[in-house]
Amino acid sequence: MAMTAQDNEALAVSTDTLARLAGDAPAQAEIVAAFAQGLATGEAPLDHVVTHMSHVFLGRERAYKLARARAHGFGDFSTLAARRAACLAEFTLNRGLAPALYETVKPVRMGPGGKVHIGGGGRLVDWVIIMHRFAPGALFSELARDQHLTADHVIGAVDAVVRAHRVAAPLMQDGGVQDYQTILSGLRKSHAVALGSGCEVEDAETLFKTLGEQLHALAPLLERRRQDGWTRRGHGDLHLRNICVFEGQVTLFDALAFDKTLATGDVLYDLAFLLMDLQARGLAPYANLAMNRYWDETQQPEWALALLASFMALRAVVRMTVAEEAGDREEAALYHRLALRLLDLPHPRLLAIGGLSGCGKSTVARLVAPGLPGACGARVLRTDVIRKLAGPDAPGGQSADYSSAGRRAVYQRLATAAQESLVAGTSVVADATFADSLARDQFSAVFAEKFTGVWLRASQATRLARVAARRNDASDATAAVVLRQVDPVDLGPEWVIVEAEGSPDQVAERVISAAREALANMPPG
Repeated sequence: MAMTAQDNEALAVSTDTLARLAGDAPAQAEIVAAFAQGLATGEAPLDHVVTHMSHVFLGRERAYKLARARAHGFGDFSTLAARRAACLAEFTLNRGLAPALYETVKPVRMGPGGKVHIGGGGRLVDWVIIMHRFAPGALFSELARDQHLTADHVIGAVDAVVRAHRVAAPLMQDGGVQDYQTILSGLRKSHAVALGSGCEVEDAETLFKTLGEQLHALAPLLERRRQDGWTRRGHGDLHLRNICVFEGQVTLFDALAFDKTLATGDVLYDLAFLLMDLQARGLAPYANLAMNRYWDETQQPEWALALLASFMALRAVVRMTVAEEAGDREEAALYHRLALRLLDLPHPRLLAIGGLSGCGKSTVARLVAPGLPGACGARVLRTDVIRKLAGPDAPGGQSADYSSAGRRAVYQRLATAAQESLVAGTSVVADATFADSLARDQFSAVFAEKFTGVWLRASQATRLARVAARRNDASDATAAVVLRQVDPVDLGPEWVIVEAEGSPDQVAERVISAAREALANMPPG
């Protein structure tokens, strides 16, 4: 993560971190007990959370984090020097992501009589990261567990990831297929260590073999991505336990700092951890929202969707092996099943949703997209968004073009993007008015019988009310536009008319019901 000079000046690392290491630390259990009992901080007993990598102690206003003194398959933190380096690296990296959250790094010392304390004099025994404490229930994992996670939370998280990826420098020497094969090889070794423990996943060899083959097949795409500059140092551990709401802002924290190699890869591999974790928790609509938001905000090429299933499966295997090491066979099996499902997705489908302005196309598109085949459901392609790419914010700064030629160009870009997404193995929901017969014919000529069209029909009064209620929407439609529009007389055989009166959920259910048989019988490809 790139940091500014101002960020570097603001680093609150104690100068005592430069102290010479003195002897071996006593057993870390003594230090852990001192923190848990509040003796090291002068507080009442602290809540103690043990993670795969750390001991975390929750005080009244601050959290204290010790690296666990143990060796993992991916790193050895059993020595005092290794934990010192890990704390400093983690603090420096995460201060760039969450400057309001990370406060300092300080030494842990042992004074006369074995009293453990932070800073000051005495024998150096460990290192601690000190953070401001966020409120209980603020972790995304907790919000998801308590059914309090919202679409705005997910959008906030994706936008934070987008900002982080934008400032990270391309690393042109990394990101080839061998880098991901090396990660997979390390995970295979971790699984092998777990064999015989009673906590390992059965028949994982099929998963490792299939994932290795799919990564190998993606080598040309990975090379193209690398050359296009999409390989960067990312968060590296972007699951829901490492995202929180702090001081009203969605905040990424606890980025992977101990191994730059593991945290470096395609930005989509970084994003894939978040998408995978949402899917694993049964939050498919939010996974779909996050995928589409990231693609729209970063203007990712649609063909890059071909990487997503394998990247998400690789992230699922990471969590599988972590669960095995932690002795949680049930959780390991959950990630094992998810990875296998991601590697054997059904054929993608194309659903076109048309209708006059205000009929609810975009809302319904977002509701039906998660249920269509794809690593995160369907890619939602909206002509209003495509048109904006050639608007004032695009290179050249021209206004949105609503001329006949401009409309044809937008529908051509819609068709091209849809084709790329389908070839990449991801279903598409094409969200457009399709009111013009030329636009419908143009779309039909590209896809022939390989799409299903749903035409949403609503009264003029309903459409006027919905347009008036819009806020921050990509559509330029006004009440005057609504008053000029009329439903087409002859839609053609590909289109099914669905009444769009009622709540969005009701309309979405009608669309799914109307399109289910046609989608099931649609030829793949």
